[in-house]
Formats: sequence, C-alpha cells, structure tokens
Amino acid sequence: MPGTTTSEQSRRDTINHLRWQAKAVANLLSAVHLLPPADQQTTLDTASSLAVEMSTELDMLTRGAA
Repeated sequence: MPGTTTSEQSRRDTINHLRWQAKAVANLLSAVHLLPPADQQTTLDTASSLAVEMSTELDMLTRGAA
C-alpha cells in the first residue's frame, strides 16, 4: 500500500492474525460440546494455547500504542 510504513503494515498484520485466532478460539469452543469426551480436552487445550498466544500478542500490541 502506498504510504504505509513497515511498522503500520506489521501492526495491521498482527491485528489480522489476532482476528483469525479469535475466530478459531470461538469456533473451537462452540464445537467442543459436540465432540466425544475423549476429544473435548484436546480441543480445550488447543483453544487455551491460542488464547494465551492472543493475550501475549495483544499485550505487545497495546504496549506499543501507549
């Protein structure tokens, strides 16, 4: 994009990545009750990992904006 700095593009890319992760976490949690009990914990673990990663990225993103 013309006029977009590397820093602005990086921030935009991070936000888009966070959007993808948020959708993935929401979808996993929405479907967990449909899974057999043996698969529920693995799905919850995956959602938890993504949520922790999102938290870290959000923290870095907001500290940069402060």
